[in-house]
Formats: sequence, C-alpha cells, structure tokens
Amino acid sequence: MHAGYAYLVGRVIGMGLERPLVKRLGVGFDPTAVTTLYVGLGQVMFAIVIAWQALGRPDYFAGMGSWLPLSLVSGICVAVSFHTFIRAMRVGEVSVLTPLFSTGFIFMYVFDVLAGYARLHWLPLCGVLLVTLGVAFLSPPPQSSNGGGLDAFLKRLNPAWVLKQPGAVLMIINALGVAVGRYIDKTLSTDAEPVLYAFTVNSLAVIVGLVLLGFGTLRGAGGMRGSCELAELKRLFMARWQVAVVLTFFGQGAFLLLLYSLDFFSPSVVEPVTQLGVFIAIALGALWFKEPVRARWVPGAMVVLGAGMLLI
Repeated sequence: MHAGYAYLVGRVIGMGLERPLVKRLGVGFDPTAVTTLYVGLGQVMFAIVIAWQALGRPDYFAGMGSWLPLSLVSGICVAVSFHTFIRAMRVGEVSVLTPLFSTGFIFMYVFDVLAGYARLHWLPLCGVLLVTLGVAFLSPPPQSSNGGGLDAFLKRLNPAWVLKQPGAVLMIINALGVAVGRYIDKTLSTDAEPVLYAFTVNSLAVIVGLVLLGFGTLRGAGGMRGSCELAELKRLFMARWQVAVVLTFFGQGAFLLLLYSLDFFSPSVVEPVTQLGVFIAIALGALWFKEPVRARWVPGAMVVLGAGMLLI
C-alpha cells in the first residue's frame, strides 16, 4: 500500500477515537489535569521516538533555528486548542461537538481568501452552506417551535441555538485555534522533523497545565482546596491509565500522521479525508455514552461533505 494512504487511514481512525476517548478519560476529573496528562504522555512518546531517530544522525537538530520561532506561535494555538477541547468534551456530547469542530474549515477558507491563496468560488461557498446546515441540525429543535414547521427550521439556523449546546463555544474556539495552527504547520512541515516539531508545539500546552495545577496546589496549601492540583494528575493516572495510554497512542499519533501525510498529499486532501472520523465518533457516542445519535448521522455527513468542498 502507498505509505501516504496508510497514514491517511491511520489518521482517520485516530481522530475518530480521540474525542470519545478524551471524554471517557475526563469524566469526574479536573479538565486541566486531563489535558496535562494527555498531552504530557504524548510528549513522553515523542521524546522516545526523537531519541531513537536522533541516534547516528548528528544533523537531526540542525536547522531548528529557522522554524523554532514560528513554531512557538503554533504552540500557543495548540495550547489554547487542547485546553478548550478537553473542557468542551467534558461537558458536551461527542456526537454534537465532533462535527462542530469542522467549522474550523470555514476559518481556513476565510484565511486563504484574505491571504490571497484562494478566491471566492461557488464550490467552497456551497461547502460553507453545507457545514452551516449540518451544524444547525445537530442541535435539538427549539422547544417553542413544537418540533417542526418553517419556524423550527429558521430558528435552528440561528447560531444562538447551536452556541447554547454544552461545550459548543469552547469547541469553536478550539476549531479556530487549530485553523491558525494548521496554517503554520503546513508552512513548516517541509523544514522540520515531524516528531521534533510535534514535541515542540505541544510543549506549551503541558507547561500551561503544570503552571495552573501548581497554582492550584499552592492555593490548596493555603486552605483553598480544589480539584485543580498537581495531585489530581496522580489520581487521574492511577484511575484511568489504560484509557490514557490508548488515547495517547491514537490521538497524538494522529497528529504525527498528519505531518507525515503532508509529505504525500496537500492539506486540501488530508483534512477532508480526516473528517470521515466523524462517523466513528458519532457511533462511539451512542455506544459508550448512550447519546441520541439517530438524527445526527445525516447532519454529520453534511458537515463532512461541506468540509471537503471547502478544501477542494
């Protein structure tokens, strides 16, 4: 099999499993601790791979100065994305928030147009419409509309109804952060070693998490105890280490596969194909969390198709 296709298949599976596994990991625990553990375990995995790859390659770290400054900007986006993403998945439904993430591709298209890399065209505009409709129909009908009719249809297109869904605002912030970070990723993907780049951009998310947990520990020592403490990391790992390890392998591995995939395909191919993972997430939302997903398959398909049209 063409290596590029193997990377794409692996990324679809990884991204489809990431959201449900994050929710499973985070139930009942502080989201800052969940984020720090998840990304931190990914850093351990990346560090092992880096050490193995760097053996016998004295030039492995050469050229870091050319991409390191810009990667720090991507690191800020990654930190914001991870911390908002984990909080969103903790309070929201997997089958709603996973397709909602695809609004990020609207941001990507807007950035392309503003930067002059793309022009307004009917096909991506139809993609914007499909994503918008799909996201609108993921939310329940307004209670005042009696579940049907033109009034219900129009009210469901009101962004306010979507934003009222638990975790929706956080997921949109996550999507925006990923859209900005992805611009930087595709700019630097040809200059940086993929695993070394992944380790660098993810570092800030762990540092922010440790700082917040450290402050929480100090507050606890002063008599203001809470769950946002360094001790929560140990409690979380001891309780759910199996889920954390599986999540790290698939979730962080999916990011690596993105970077490797960009050596074979353009982002306009990789990102739409990745959205097929939406169907895995919706299925697991029903299986693991008993979410009412029957009415979410078609909207999910609309979002996937719309994302593809945006990036063609």
